Amino acid sequence: MAITTTSSMSQSDRLSAICAHLTQHYRIGIEDICQLYKVTRDTARRDLVRLDAEGRILRVRGGAVLPPSTQQVESFNARGQTLPGKARIGAVAAGLVRAGERVLFDASTTVLEVAKAIRVAPLSVLTNSIDIAHALSKSEGVDLHVLGGRFNFFERSLEGARTSDMLADFQVDKLFLGVCGIDPTGLTCASEAQVGLKRAMIEHATQVIMLADSAKFSRSFFHKLCGFEGIDILVTDQSPPPAVAEVLADLGVEVIVAGDI
Repeated sequence: MAITTTSSMSQSDRLSAICAHLTQHYRIGIEDICQLYKVTRDTARRDLVRLDAEGRILRVRGGAVLPPSTQQVESFNARGQTLPGKARIGAVAAGLVRAGERVLFDASTTVLEVAKAIRVAPLSVLTNSIDIAHALSKSEGVDLHVLGGRFNFFERSLEGARTSDMLADFQVDKLFLGVCGIDPTGLTCASEAQVGLKRAMIEHATQVIMLADSAKFSRSFFHKLCGFEGIDILVTDQSPPPAVAEVLADLGVEVIVAGDI
């Protein structure tokens, strides 16, 4: 993303530009602000103080980073209505499934789109999502298994210690995994319960396919799921920001952008 570099920028425009830079690079230094926007160090500091007060950044030594996401995650139904890119991600990801495979579907609105787009059989399917189970319940050639546990009305899924324990009885070829937030250090989730179950899913999958719409790249939550070394493929609707793309490339994670193929 090109950044305008001119000393005639208003403070409002400069603050927006700093936030845009952070969306792509996740960190900005005082010296970066001075060089990019032709301002003094005192002006750069004042900009960061204001952005920090507005909750748009988190000030750190020498600069700023993106703030952690503190807002409540939207309900399952609300998330499913927000981004049309999820359907494109689902259609592309469904093309990765081969007849005869054992597939685990995480509870996620984007993963649900994969289940809706599946056209191959036979398959052995495992999920903790009631919506994914319903989507596949009438599909011929699908041997469907649903994990038990405590029902999470918010996520429309089963979760808890019993759910994780049941995973020990299965081994799958592919896991389609949803996630709440992504930054250069890896994947984050909104709750501890999500982390425990998703880690168990990763442990019992030969190949892990992460699905993430572009909004996930600007979010970071309190609970760390894993680094990118736990992922084999990322399917998304836009190319990842440079800071994330570099880490993925270094680790050999394949990135598939829906619409590119």
